[in-house]
Amino acid sequence: MKIKRDALIRHLQRIACGGQIPDAVFTGAFKTDAMSADHLLLVLAPGLPKTKVLWKKGEAGGIPNLERLIKAASVLSGAGNEAVEVDVTMEANRLVVNEEDRGLLRLLTAAPKTIGSRVEEDVRKSLMSKLPKAGADCIPLTRPLVEGITKTFSLFKAEEIELFVGPQGGKIQVGNANADTAEFASEELKATKKYSLLFGEHFVDILGIVTDFNAAVLHLTGPDKLIMIDDGGYKYILAPRNKGADA
Repeated sequence: MKIKRDALIRHLQRIACGGQIPDAVFTGAFKTDAMSADHLLLVLAPGLPKTKVLWKKGEAGGIPNLERLIKAASVLSGAGNEAVEVDVTMEANRLVVNEEDRGLLRLLTAAPKTIGSRVEEDVRKSLMSKLPKAGADCIPLTRPLVEGITKTFSLFKAEEIELFVGPQGGKIQVGNANADTAEFASEELKATKKYSLLFGEHFVDILGIVTDFNAAVLHLTGPDKLIMIDDGGYKYILAPRNKGADA
């Protein structure tokens, strides 16, 4: 399959979520369902569009180190070559990234059953049944809100972020009572009921790879329930923390 290098790298970054998903089982054209080791985050990523499949129907391949693949795909880019097309193929137990005269990468793959983020079908179905239904509370993820949260979380080296919603809007608080804090109020943080949800760095890592600010939305399902962030077809299902849980 031929794909632009920057499109492949960005796709993998949107799956890895800043390291929350270290490995993945892929089908088709790098389509995957992957779960973090603590089972708080489920990533549902579509295949790369407008390209041939790498794994045929019924087949799957395990990539044991997403960060290494992302960095390896960047090794040969050079200035101005980010959008160059690379040819990605499977060669026995290796993923081959071929850029002809610029170089060739052969990275070891792994059996799907050895991949830690692999999602069992019954677990996937159970989580999907808990997703927001039509008409659920929906909050747009605007660039100012997302960048304010991510930059402040990094600046304060925060460990918690709490989302407050209600009929009249709400706020997001970065940090907790034992550290520096920041609050971002917004009328768009509306929900049918008034409640709050507590998250750790998972939430911020997801926001850090949001790209489609015109369409990215946060779907709410209620107090103490799963949320879903949809960013152009990439879906991130996240469980809130229990109040008082260790950061």
